[in-house]
Amino acid sequence: MGFPRTIGRKEASEAPSRSVCLLSLCALTALAQTKAPLSVPPIEDRNLYYSFFVYHQALINTETALKAVTPANATQLDQQMATLLQVNVAELALVISNTQSATARYAALVAAQAAPKAPAKAGQPNATQLAGEQLLQHDRITVDGVRLLFLGLSTASWTGIHGYITGTYKTTIYKP
Repeated sequence: MGFPRTIGRKEASEAPSRSVCLLSLCALTALAQTKAPLSVPPIEDRNLYYSFFVYHQALINTETALKAVTPANATQLDQQMATLLQVNVAELALVISNTQSATARYAALVAAQAAPKAPAKAGQPNATQLAGEQLLQHDRITVDGVRLLFLGLSTASWTGIHGYITGTYKTTIYKP
């Protein structure tokens, strides 16, 4: 029968560092295998994006009218719009749908603001509070529109449309 092996001083001092290295490697492996949560880049100027959605809706309306007049040019018109927005033509339908949804929500908000309101009763929000709530709803529509583009588009298309909005659109079309 043998006695258990004793650890010398040098081996005893190396044991904790080996454990730390092993634990560090396990942690790094686990981190590398998990996907990082998606986050939306900061929206530098909500009014810029709101303006883009309204402008893009006007482009959609014009393109739809042109397609009705000359249906044979529909593919070419889609390609031109995708090139302008710097997105993949296969993802253009998502961009159009997102813009239409955002502008429809803006229109519904404007209609709700224009609707006659009864005087506020005690405990109900006053006109100033309602206006603030509507401004928050307006901003929420814009943020949702950008978020859905970010989450729905490929990285290349998101980079393209984001670059278009914050670059070309901002410097040549946007009027703050």
